[in-house]
Amino acid sequence: MKKTITKLAIALSFATTVAAQAQSIVTFDTYTLSPNTYYQDNAGTDLTPPGGVKFEYGWNTAFGGYWESGTAYTNLNDTVNGSYTNLYGAITGSAFLGNNYATAHGGSVISFTNNTTAIAGFYITNTTYVWKTIKNGDSFSRKFGDTTGTGSGTSIAQGAYPDWFKVLVRGYRNGALLTDSIEFFLADYRFASNSNDYVLNNWQFVNCIALGQVDSINVELKSSDVGSFGMNTPAFFSMDNFATVSTVGIKELSNASNISLFPNPAKEYCILNYESANVTTVNVSVADITGKEVQQHNIQTVSGTNQLKLTTEALESGVYFVTITDNDASKTIKLIKL
Repeated sequence: MKKTITKLAIALSFATTVAAQAQSIVTFDTYTLSPNTYYQDNAGTDLTPPGGVKFEYGWNTAFGGYWESGTAYTNLNDTVNGSYTNLYGAITGSAFLGNNYATAHGGSVISFTNNTTAIAGFYITNTTYVWKTIKNGDSFSRKFGDTTGTGSGTSIAQGAYPDWFKVLVRGYRNGALLTDSIEFFLADYRFASNSNDYVLNNWQFVNCIALGQVDSINVELKSSDVGSFGMNTPAFFSMDNFATVSTVGIKELSNASNISLFPNPAKEYCILNYESANVTTVNVSVADITGKEVQQHNIQTVSGTNQLKLTTEALESGVYFVTITDNDASKTIKLIKL
């Protein structure tokens, strides 16, 4: 019961931050699936659940047929089998909310039927296969943080491997790659203290609002464990509750090029610079990666250059999103707190 309440609290917190926009939550619960199974389609049919989002799915008919690429929905609850025979199961053993969730290959493409869409984000976790491999290593992949060079790694005389495993979300608009991208770590062993090392084993929200309006995204996986043929860490992740926001009636600030944050990354503070053409009130909201608002400010601007000092000293290290709203216009900037 406590787990369910926590999930609902997170979901409601995120929904509040985008309530002023037309938000759509895409789940995989509309698909009928027998308990503890997963989607297989020999024709390679893409997933198009209600909500205007298409998840590409690839099936290769060679060698008796196998899932080659893209996204498949599942409700597997296997958190024990950490081998390649369990490609679909999430380490959580269940969906974020509801019955079904999705597991995807690295490099999966997700597109949107509405050309006025911004991706708010989605919930993510490791698969059981990936989690077990990172924690234990195998004949192909290194145990993260190891000092003996298990698997494909080469031993380091002093200290453990500063390993990491992450997703990189890249946005596209009209076929062109956008300059910004979203980075989220599924495992991180780079900390000075080993006690801070982690491999994600619960659902966490990946905030993608900083990408702005997109017509598709590519979710790429990267790892510190790389061999002669590429990444050794299994290239899979699980996701659920994919949220989009319609940008109809919402435009970016016309003078967005004159909005900046410095320093960024920030330690104790950063300065928001905003040039206004007239006297108006601007709302500034700072949200963490789960969508929870941690700061809110109203600026009474003057004509010309305006500045707001954002105190960041009390914020935990990580990624935040600063959204500036002026009447019906908005702009979001990613802020990194050191």
